[in-house]
Amino acid sequence: MSEKENLNQETAEEIVETAAEEGKTQPAKEPKAKKDKKDKKVKTDKKPGIGKRLGRFFRELKAELKKVSWPSRAETLKKTGIVILCVLIVGVIVWIFDGIANGLVNALLSIFGH
Repeated sequence: MSEKENLNQETAEEIVETAAEEGKTQPAKEPKAKKDKKDKKVKTDKKPGIGKRLGRFFRELKAELKKVSWPSRAETLKKTGIVILCVLIVGVIVWIFDGIANGLVNALLSIFGH
C-alpha cells in the first residue's frame, strides 16, 4: 500500500478504537474504497428497426401538425400580396441602381476611349 493508504487505514483504525473506548455503540464510518471502472457494466441498448422508427416519426409528425395554428385563406392571400409587393419594390430599386451603374461605366469608357 502507498503511504497515503496506510495513513488513511491507521486513521480509520484510531477512530474505531476511540469510539469503542468512549462506549459508542456504532463504530465510526470507514472511508469508502474506490470502485474500479471495470465493475460498471455497459448496457447495450439495441435500436428499434427502421420500420418502427419511421412509424414513430410519422405518428409524432401527425401529432405536431395537429398543434399548428394554420392561417385562414384571407390571411394567407393578404400576406402573399405583401410579399409580392416587397419583391417588386426591391426589384425596381435594383433595376434603377443597375441602370445608374451601367451609365457610369459607359461614361468612363467613353472618356478614356477604349
